Amino acid sequence: MRKVDVRWKKIFSHPSMNYVFKKSAFYLVAIIIALTFAFFVPRFMSSAERNIWVVYFFDLDKPLVEQYLIFWSNLIRLDLGPSFTYYPMTVIEVMFFPLIYTSLLVIPVLFLSFYVGNWIGGRAAYLKGRLNDLVYYILLCARSAPFYWLGIIIFVYFVTGDNIFLAHPGGISPGVSRGFTTEFFIDTLRHYAPAFLTLFIVNIGFWALGMRAMILYEMETSYINYARHSGFRNSTLRKYSQRNAILPQFTLLNMRLNELVGETLILENVLLWPGIGALYLDSILSRDYPLVTGITIVLLVIAIIGNFLIDVSYGLLDPRIRTGSKT
Repeated sequence: MRKVDVRWKKIFSHPSMNYVFKKSAFYLVAIIIALTFAFFVPRFMSSAERNIWVVYFFDLDKPLVEQYLIFWSNLIRLDLGPSFTYYPMTVIEVMFFPLIYTSLLVIPVLFLSFYVGNWIGGRAAYLKGRLNDLVYYILLCARSAPFYWLGIIIFVYFVTGDNIFLAHPGGISPGVSRGFTTEFFIDTLRHYAPAFLTLFIVNIGFWALGMRAMILYEMETSYINYARHSGFRNSTLRKYSQRNAILPQFTLLNMRLNELVGETLILENVLLWPGIGALYLDSILSRDYPLVTGITIVLLVIAIIGNFLIDVSYGLLDPRIRTGSKT
């Protein structure tokens, strides 16, 4: 028993575990605070906007403390109640497929653009002359282009123009039935491509420019200059510089995830992709308060959990975190 206790004590006293525990506590508090704000959203409505159904659904006739306890009790049971617009469907049922559609945009764009953009930026840093200038300006244009403007350009030239891609409400063409068929798969890809390419191009520019700048900085540092004068190969120097340059890029995943979710919510309405952003706008316009509250809660939780996972991954990636070193 003593050996087992010692082993568990070593595990929980390890710097990596301490880091995970601290981050877990921080993000748990963040979730509680964020969801508390979500609790007050319908209670900030003016009395003119409240009807009998709103008062009944949110228990506004009860004391505030009791309302808050009921709110958390329902959340723990994943009970967000029925939607006003889609009654008798529950909020969870209404959000299920739109969340899948939004996830199909956010997750692939975030990680594919991170990999491809850093790969391009890592090699662009070693270009010389006019080619270097050309690649830099291309990446700068991709980074600076407003995503909604680029989405409209793709929509005009490739959807309504050449008709390479498609755009219909619901993300599916009339006459095409949902199912595991080749027709449905191809039709979905043609609806998916405009939104994916828009976000992918903008994010590639973001990561590539950042990686290029970090590589150029690393190549002028003292440890690289020492290694260069010691006779290390250029390929080895490149590996060393890229290992250190990728760490600041990794820390930006948190910020980029939050921005990407916001961009996706807007772009879904521009390109008629049936994600949670399109549903969010419809619920606001129809004053479906349970659905608005439910979507707000889900987006908050997804953003916080995503940031938590990225933070933990970074802590495990950086050897200074793993070993507890401050240098």
